[in-house]
Amino acid sequence: MNNQGMIQSLEKDGLYKVLEKLQAPDAYQQGSPQTVRLGVVLDTETTGLDTTKDKIIELGFVVFEYDAGTGNIYSIVHRFAGFEDPKEPLSDIVKQVTGITDDMLTDKVLDEATILQWVNKADLIIAHNAGFDRPMFERRFPQVTDKNWACTFNDIDWQHENIASLKLDYIAYKLGYFFEGHRAVNDAEATLHLLSKTLPESGKLAMAELLNHAREESRRYFAVGAPFDKKDALKERGYRWLADYVYTDNHGKSKKGVWSKAVKQEEISSEETWLKDSIYSGQKTSFTYNDITANNRYSMQEFK
Repeated sequence: MNNQGMIQSLEKDGLYKVLEKLQAPDAYQQGSPQTVRLGVVLDTETTGLDTTKDKIIELGFVVFEYDAGTGNIYSIVHRFAGFEDPKEPLSDIVKQVTGITDDMLTDKVLDEATILQWVNKADLIIAHNAGFDRPMFERRFPQVTDKNWACTFNDIDWQHENIASLKLDYIAYKLGYFFEGHRAVNDAEATLHLLSKTLPESGKLAMAELLNHAREESRRYFAVGAPFDKKDALKERGYRWLADYVYTDNHGKSKKGVWSKAVKQEEISSEETWLKDSIYSGQKTSFTYNDITANNRYSMQEFK
């Protein structure tokens, strides 16, 4: 019995599920895209989770061609993996999670020329949790702050696809494969692989769905000067507290901290009405906003 026959035999009564180990291919589709674009799927391993001060210790990415119209993924153009010495000892938890040791990083420096060469060519950069990877990458490479980004964590509605956890290894399991995780290029390859899959509930191609969401415009609101007794209403509405956000109030004084939320384009009118009626209650409204596209989404620019 061949492998396919054994898999069918195991899965036929629903008692078993067979997962395939990811073996990253050199191409997903043969031929050439009709509307060719260049994508980069990127992942970082870091000294910690603070995007303002922690450092990249490993960067991995996969460069690929895709069709902007269909989302079909074609050839893999380049793979990159590199270490960088943070000049400080790694914590035990970072060593445990990543498998990276201090000795592996000694005197290592990321190949900046190669990284910038490929990233500058890219039409779209993708990460699984771009809200973390983009600020980390742009702080290390401030030469590149004007690229379009998308996020497989946020830009696909996994709950609608009946996938409860947003962890990359769990999504991979639900889509039928597994991989050796927590190393940058492995995670990048696993992220690209999920984009080649058909989503289980909607039947849409994951890459096409990602592109549709990335192209949407949205708006981030800042409820500047919101009354303290409105904090529960703001929190219930989905606003989150940005403790480090600095603004100038109506009296010209510098203040710190604000409630903020991003909404879709079609929700803008109702959100502004809610803010005026429920938060500022007819008083002079002080909320501000930033319009968001793939160019500034997930970056620090979104919050300035």
